[in-house]
Amino acid sequence: MFKRPYRKIIYRKKVKILLIQIVNRNLGDQVIADNASWLVRQALPRLTGRHYVLQHYDIQSEDYELLQTADLIIFAGGGLIKYQQEQFHVYVPQILECANACNIPVYFNCVGVEGYDALDERCLRLAQTLNLPCVKGITVRDDLVTLRKNYITNQQIFTAAAIDPAVFIPQVYGIGKDTQSGTIGLGVVRHRIFEDYGIAGITREFQLDMWRGIAVELEARGYRWQFFANGLRSDYDFALEILESMGRASEAAKLLAPRPLKSTELIETIASYAGIIACRMHANIIAYALGIASVGLVWNDKMVFWGERIGCPERFLTSEQFEPKRIVQCLTDSMGAGVRPGPGQHAKSVQRPLRKFVRQYGGMAWKQSRTEKLKKPVCWADRLVAAALGGMDMRYTNMNTPEGLNHALEHGFRLFEADVRLTSDKKLVCVNGWSKSTYEKLGVCAQQYPDAMDYDTFLSCRMYGTFPTMDVKHLLQRLCQQQGDWKLILDIGKPKKETLADMIGQLQLLDQQDRLNGHLLIRLQSKYDVETVQEAGLPMQIMYYIPPKQVREEKNITLDAIGKYCKKRGITWVSMPKEALDEEVMTALHKQKLKSCLFSYNRYTDVAQAMQLGVDWIATSYLSVRQLSDWYESGYTIVIR
Repeated sequence: MFKRPYRKIIYRKKVKILLIQIVNRNLGDQVIADNASWLVRQALPRLTGRHYVLQHYDIQSEDYELLQTADLIIFAGGGLIKYQQEQFHVYVPQILECANACNIPVYFNCVGVEGYDALDERCLRLAQTLNLPCVKGITVRDDLVTLRKNYITNQQIFTAAAIDPAVFIPQVYGIGKDTQSGTIGLGVVRHRIFEDYGIAGITREFQLDMWRGIAVELEARGYRWQFFANGLRSDYDFALEILESMGRASEAAKLLAPRPLKSTELIETIASYAGIIACRMHANIIAYALGIASVGLVWNDKMVFWGERIGCPERFLTSEQFEPKRIVQCLTDSMGAGVRPGPGQHAKSVQRPLRKFVRQYGGMAWKQSRTEKLKKPVCWADRLVAAALGGMDMRYTNMNTPEGLNHALEHGFRLFEADVRLTSDKKLVCVNGWSKSTYEKLGVCAQQYPDAMDYDTFLSCRMYGTFPTMDVKHLLQRLCQQQGDWKLILDIGKPKKETLADMIGQLQLLDQQDRLNGHLLIRLQSKYDVETVQEAGLPMQIMYYIPPKQVREEKNITLDAIGKYCKKRGITWVSMPKEALDEEVMTALHKQKLKSCLFSYNRYTDVAQAMQLGVDWIATSYLSVRQLSDWYESGYTIVIR
């Protein structure tokens, strides 16, 4: 008989890849990140790809605890190697220094290079860190010559030209162009951008005249047209201003595409055009990826490089060429010539070096990161609270919408917080107060509603024009469908006495009171509110508020007094803003046997510190239960030897 070989179960840490992306409302950067994420997953080894986990990281977050746990770091792309605009000359060196200290290999994927100045300290610091031993490779979408000549002195670093990762849009999103369209898209940028980049003469008035002239010329040639923006509010507002200057603001619903909030919306908008004239670089790149002819109005040399890279430099016009008839003629010529060759020609320039980096250094990390002893896991679903029912895409917060709630549920949350207010006709809805900021998100004029909106008007609105609003009744109905021990914290703010009475009356009328018992908590900030709610007998626990230290000192409130009051009223939970968190507060709460909920953090670095201090629940808009579980707790795979 043959003896069965000895089999041993080995726990190995998964290879953790951190994808660094630019997070803002310009959705071109989100398109880059989406495409880069797809490319990284394509680069994983076929047989052992399950041993890898990918996490997205906001380049501005300075979340060093998260950075230090990565095995590989990849910059998704975008104009990162620059020092005059934005703050990437600060963020990139910080990340590289952290990676170098932890011996984490780093790869720059299809990034942009924007100039060099040997007399500028910002530029020199960026160049110095780019040559650190941790940097293994840099592919460049534009100025490879400047990178090699001025920035890179470490000859061990691989450098090469590549195409922008956004060219993989058809494969990543499954979106194609509308072959029957007869509409031209006009991509507007904020009017100051030309001035900010040192281009003289392209004033606000010049641009108003230019866009009016382009529209007139297109109409004369039998084309329909429509303005659009890449997502930034300033771009969208200038498009509205152009329509007003044309006397056609009343036609905005037809002549201006809705402001996109998601990358798919931007791509679908551009896909609906027969051709585009656009200022934003990634409007032109998206069009190219979809096979749509475009003309770029240049405010940055990166657009000139892009035109050269795709073999169509004549389609990218500089400021001295900004004349409506010339611009439109350039577009019609481009539409006649078409977009050839397509993005597939450039695929290997992106995929090959990225695949080599992932497999070479991922394989090394896989062999090194081996353990047979697992640490005690954290149950993130028991610690993280989805603030305002959860944010979206690291961009949108405090919305209290059904879509945010669904997103949070999909990402493993069981603890939720919702802001609750009364409408002018005394109905409870989910909204973060009746502030100017709220009205801007709802797209209405704050002056129309000095106190609050009425119920029907509020429910007809959309946050950012896209996300539906919700009332408390439907929120609770949705949560009651969930299995398990979910919790919901209601934040009613600081209502007036008569408003509080009306809110309590509405809460008492809620259906399914028996099913809600044990699931609800309510944040209250005054003793009057506590005592009034307790007398009403609502089926919810109370979270009493701990203000920051400065406020406590100004109002002569002591932690001991708060503890005694909570004990007197039978309160076991307290909530506090992040400004109130310190060792003194947590020591007092533990002594008084009070549980704590902190509002709010979006960095793992801060969350880890709060947990170390003993905070029970931590509210967040962007962190994900599922992602943190994948990264920290489920980041192990079993190998049988």
